Amino acid sequence: MKNIVKAWATEHPYDELMVAVRGRHGIPADMPPEIETVRTLLAPQAISNALELGLLQWRHRADIVVAHNYTPAFGKSVVFVHDLMFEEHPEWFTRRELAYFWPMSALARRARSVVTSSATEAKRIERLHPKVSPVTATGLSISIDLAGALEEKPSALKHVSDFVLAVGRLTARKNLATVIAGAVMSRSVEPGRPLVVVGSDEYSGRAAELPADIRQHVEQGRVLFLGRVSDGELKWMYRNTRGLLFLTLDEGFGLPAAEASYFGAPSILADIAVLREVGGIHSTYVSPASAAEVASAIDALPGRDPEHDPGPILASQAWREVTVRLRETIAPSAAT
Repeated sequence: MKNIVKAWATEHPYDELMVAVRGRHGIPADMPPEIETVRTLLAPQAISNALELGLLQWRHRADIVVAHNYTPAFGKSVVFVHDLMFEEHPEWFTRRELAYFWPMSALARRARSVVTSSATEAKRIERLHPKVSPVTATGLSISIDLAGALEEKPSALKHVSDFVLAVGRLTARKNLATVIAGAVMSRSVEPGRPLVVVGSDEYSGRAAELPADIRQHVEQGRVLFLGRVSDGELKWMYRNTRGLLFLTLDEGFGLPAAEASYFGAPSILADIAVLREVGGIHSTYVSPASAAEVASAIDALPGRDPEHDPGPILASQAWREVTVRLRETIAPSAAT
């Protein structure tokens, strides 16, 4: 949302923007000074959005609210729904998460329009909830902070120069067991040339199931778990990895695939619709159920283009295009 707000201020400088944040510490330090901020008091986000945003719109006479995931219960609004995976695959989520996500689609009916990141997810939302059709796909880009970060090699990789990379939360739908099985089956992942796993099990989804022999692979140096890393460390890994492994079973968008493409890293992706949309023609697609296909794809990874260096300007331009599409759902004549 920070990237959208900053891009909106740049692309449409005559729009008056006000950002609702939780508490005084929720305001990013690099927020453009011309953007006014107001505080919300309620938590969690679902309750705050449903009850507070409409009041703030009325109090400040805003023309419309652009909300994330949860639509205000009253007032004019556009809602960006990240995904409705939890409705099709409840087995990937905890009961607490399912209870929290449940109002998302019900509230979406109150929105003036619904947007999401990918055309694939837009079709899912329309199929599950025809009353909110049509759903607009705005696209996404990589974080401007990530694009502009200073590269920093993680200390855990001090003696590693050749590795493949897996990025994402350590949850069941990310399919990490198949990633690891395929990596250790390949000829080119070995001690000193490991699979590096970046991500944590915080925030969303049931925990990932790992192979029974995972401890052995870690002790041998074939698999390294780095947990959460800084933007600079992640950028260095994208810029230096032999390839990304992203075998998620489902996504609303699939940001790691977009990040790898942006930084010129070859990708091995699950052969699912949304990653075909995001990953493009230069990725290798494999069955997310086949460790053997993963192993073969790792051994056949193409070389990197050493001249590939898009820089942060391209990311900023992409976010401006996202905001143009988002704004067009609010005021079609003004956005052209």
